[in-house]
Amino acid sequence: MVGKRLLGLAVASAIGVALVGYRTDPLMPSTTIASATKVIANVGSALTLARDPVSTPPESLTGQIETRTFWSASLGRTMPYNIYLPPGYASGSREYPTVYLLHGMAASDRQWEDLGIAQAADRLIDGGEIAPVIIVMPEGESAYWVDHATDGQKWGRYTAVDVVNDVDANFRSIARQRSRAIGGLSMGAHGALQLALNYPGEFAAVGAHSLVLRRFGSAPSYFGTAAEFAARDPMQIVKKNGPAGCSFALWIDIGAGDPWASTATQFDGELTSLGIKHQWHLWAGDHSAAYWSAHLDDYLRFYNSSLSSRVPRSSLS
Repeated sequence: MVGKRLLGLAVASAIGVALVGYRTDPLMPSTTIASATKVIANVGSALTLARDPVSTPPESLTGQIETRTFWSASLGRTMPYNIYLPPGYASGSREYPTVYLLHGMAASDRQWEDLGIAQAADRLIDGGEIAPVIIVMPEGESAYWVDHATDGQKWGRYTAVDVVNDVDANFRSIARQRSRAIGGLSMGAHGALQLALNYPGEFAAVGAHSLVLRRFGSAPSYFGTAAEFAARDPMQIVKKNGPAGCSFALWIDIGAGDPWASTATQFDGELTSLGIKHQWHLWAGDHSAAYWSAHLDDYLRFYNSSLSSRVPRSSLS
């Protein structure tokens, strides 16, 4: 406060000198006036710095993708996943809804990142079209995200339990069903739907993008016998459980030129006949990165509209 007063006096003094000199000698050289003006400007700048000594940089408008590894008890080994943390995550204490995105066959936990999911999320969040969200992209190898019937590998439990628990324990996710969604493309679309059906109460929304529905005989051998296959096949699970077994928001989309389009269209008809509410989209395109990249905004808007971003009251106490 004393420093500000002294600076104020200095400013007043400099102004006074300049004005008195000018009144006394109207022919005072312009260089003298310029010098006085420079003194006033310098003192004014010093006063501004004293009033606001620290300049706060603007909040980043982009999210960050981190890679984390953890021990999976279901698989008995260390597994990685990539996680998108929205703008403002690092500097705040807010909790966020979470979307789990599963990759396709012969891909990895980098697939969604390579498609541009982070850039799409940044753009929609910045434009106010979706709420900030955490996006988790786990590694599923070529295991179809199911508990294997033949070799004991529990890829389904690993995804729905181990990955979810690790995210909830280490990141500021809203740890409840209505703030958690799961989606995937191709093999991952089958996985997302199968997991939501076999792990009820975990996910509030499911996105099946370019849904692949294999029939018994064309599925990998680890789907097991016909009876074991039925417990892993979304088509048979929904027939068995009916609408009560699909208590989540469901979205299915596929390209008209996709080789799996006919089976997905059949599934759409079966869901309708069973009275199971869902969104169905048959769009132009095929089974490719170009198709998925073109619809990232559509996917994120669906998840946003289906999830609650309100933090539970218990976590605020």
